Amino acid sequence: MTRRPRDGVAEARRLAERGRTAARCGTPVEALGWFDRALAVLHAEPAGEMLADVLRWKGTAHRECGDTAAAERLYEESQVVAERIRYLAGAAHAANCRGIVAQRRGELADAEQLYARASALAEESGEAPLSVMVQRNLGIVGSIRGDWAVALERFEASRRTAEATGDDDGVARALNNMAIVHTKQERFDEAERMYERALELARKHGDAVSECVCEFNRTEMFIAARRLDDAEGACAIGLEIADRRGDRLRRAEGLKLLATIGRLRGDAASCDALLEEALALADTGEDQCLHAEVLRERARLLRSRGQLEQARKALRAARDQFVAVGARPEVRGVNRELAELQTAV
Repeated sequence: MTRRPRDGVAEARRLAERGRTAARCGTPVEALGWFDRALAVLHAEPAGEMLADVLRWKGTAHRECGDTAAAERLYEESQVVAERIRYLAGAAHAANCRGIVAQRRGELADAEQLYARASALAEESGEAPLSVMVQRNLGIVGSIRGDWAVALERFEASRRTAEATGDDDGVARALNNMAIVHTKQERFDEAERMYERALELARKHGDAVSECVCEFNRTEMFIAARRLDDAEGACAIGLEIADRRGDRLRRAEGLKLLATIGRLRGDAASCDALLEEALALADTGEDQCLHAEVLRERARLLRSRGQLEQARKALRAARDQFVAVGARPEVRGVNRELAELQTAV
């Protein structure tokens, strides 16, 4: 009896699902291997929905490695395929992913336009999970700008929709984002409860990406509350996950936080090297907000050593980047620090 050849699209889907599991629970590099195998199978098939999806998933694996340019190319290719075959949900997802890239680069107006496009296509295609993501991403834009009420409203809407559809990942990410806003407002108890619930959901599903992000954001909260031992513990967990996954931008985040903890403890011996590496990683990954945050931390370190002119220079560079991004709360904060430095002897 002659064995029927395996259906190419079904085989590609099987390989791609292995890649998605690796991206969530393993490493982006492992995921890229599976996605490349899926694309090799699809090369012999007519362009279809699976091709658009795999290109996009591969782009996200690159994004999570900190390779923003490669991610952008794949998202654009995915969108071209999706639009050519009238795959509305795929085009919506690609537009959302391109918005994330624009947001990372500090191009918030472009990000909003892409999110609006994604939202319209998601509604047209009935793609409810994507609507959750878009609402959350628009909330992040609001949070960067300091529009706390708008941000919380969008995060809460995203959380409710995710809960109604049984989307634990969406719930965890919404709670994480809400906790960031509560931390900015110094509502630490509320933020901590949300982080604990988000981490519980991430660990339940083995989602290393969400766990890493939550641990670093929780570190920020502990630092703001001056709970430095707790901050160090959370940061160590986040860095272990980031390094295991090969996530260069999250490593940069962790190094910046370690430097902050060291400075606050008066143990700044290794802070210069930490910040130098963090700056290089943020620059390579094209993360403008993170790059500005590292510059600001460098300025604070310099100020703690009495190197006031160098501190002013670093703060001005950080302010310029925050202004370009439109991060109004950060601009106000840096201006306050600059004013303090003007009166320092």
